[in-house]
Amino acid sequence: MKTTLLDTTLREGELYRCFKLPVKLAVAENLLRIGIKRIELTLAYPPRTSIEDLRKILKFINSLNGESVIHCRACKEDIENAGSYEAWGIAIYMALSKIHVQHKFNTSNREELLDKLAESVEYARQHGFKYIRTTVEDSSRVFLEEGVDKVVEFVETLRRIGATIVSLPDTAGLLTPPLVRSLFSEIRKRVDMPVSVHFHDDYGYASANTVEAILAGVDEAHVSILGIGDRNGIADLYQVVAPLMDIHGLDLGVKRELLRELYLNFSKLTGIQIPFKHPLSDEARTIRAGVHQFMVSKAPEGYLPQKKLEHDFKKPLFEATPFISKKLLEKILENSNINSAQIKELAEYIGMKAYDNGGKLSISMLYHLLREKGIEVSRERLVEYFGYEKAYTLIKLRERENIEEVFREILNWREIESAEKVQGDLDIILRVKLNPGEEKFLEKLSSMFGRKLQNVSILRIID
Repeated sequence: MKTTLLDTTLREGELYRCFKLPVKLAVAENLLRIGIKRIELTLAYPPRTSIEDLRKILKFINSLNGESVIHCRACKEDIENAGSYEAWGIAIYMALSKIHVQHKFNTSNREELLDKLAESVEYARQHGFKYIRTTVEDSSRVFLEEGVDKVVEFVETLRRIGATIVSLPDTAGLLTPPLVRSLFSEIRKRVDMPVSVHFHDDYGYASANTVEAILAGVDEAHVSILGIGDRNGIADLYQVVAPLMDIHGLDLGVKRELLRELYLNFSKLTGIQIPFKHPLSDEARTIRAGVHQFMVSKAPEGYLPQKKLEHDFKKPLFEATPFISKKLLEKILENSNINSAQIKELAEYIGMKAYDNGGKLSISMLYHLLREKGIEVSRERLVEYFGYEKAYTLIKLRERENIEEVFREILNWREIESAEKVQGDLDIILRVKLNPGEEKFLEKLSSMFGRKLQNVSILRIID
């Protein structure tokens, strides 16, 4: 049995950051392109959110044979509204843990709430939804406080009342992988009912828990790009898909080789940067220890997973730190006619300068330091090993009405990591990989936009 991945970047993710319609359409298209068919959206609640935007995004997903799911409360009003859209499925939710029942619904009578859920499921069936996911919010707390028998009881009740799939979310992020394995292995043994999972990341286990649940045989698992969502988010799409495909050999129907492109595009579109700790960050492929640098310069897979080198990164990057490898310098400067004693002295000098500079040297610093020592090496050669220098580019336009045209064009440039439109003294802020340098980037901006630009400033990132 293959687990279906449901991406909820455009529902759960919007609890972290709301997106404009063009961004939603682009995110949906990119998800469908990599093989994620099931995409969740929030029911529109005007005037807070837009009915027309929801109709357009649903129509777009449906036109590309996606499976659109509207998420709403377990009440007739919401279900009736959801039924007015052309959605493939509906997800209705209600909490049944004691703390939620008491404080959210001001009752202790779960039977009343289960009756209301039953009415909601029947109402969803009447509206023609073939996928009816019924979510028992805060299921993990029910498991921890009342045991697996109570969870099984709820699942069986929801099966009898007509739900097509039951979601058992870890709403407060209370579970660890062993607990997940215990719960869902038992659920699979005792219940003949499709089960969905949705893990929050309060203790940092959301992705690991999702991996564990999929290995235990759940039918559907929820993810979002970068794991964005309420609080500190949920399971991260990459951190679920990559280890399951690379290490466990599972077929999740996802084009593994397109994941990094998906994330880079998402970061550009939304301005949400890929964190340093994420497996797709540049830091994840940057080698800093001297012994490691020597090994990786010969056999990168010694310190980086082979599948990541195949799918995510063409090559590792290095950093000029106090621990820089003599052998790495020897390889970089192999055409500079420098003997081993000079290499050793140079490595010690670079290491000392890196220490004095807070732990590392930028490419520009390293380039000028080598020139001071009488060593000629091209910036391109240093970029090959140490990656790009990065900078913020601050743009002020002469006429603000040009902002959309300029912004759309810039988003297509490969050197752009993220871009945001702002108000005030500036119009656009970019995070840029400078390759080969800021002069070339300024020339590119000038040749493309000319007199539309009033002022451009570049601030190099030094840390």
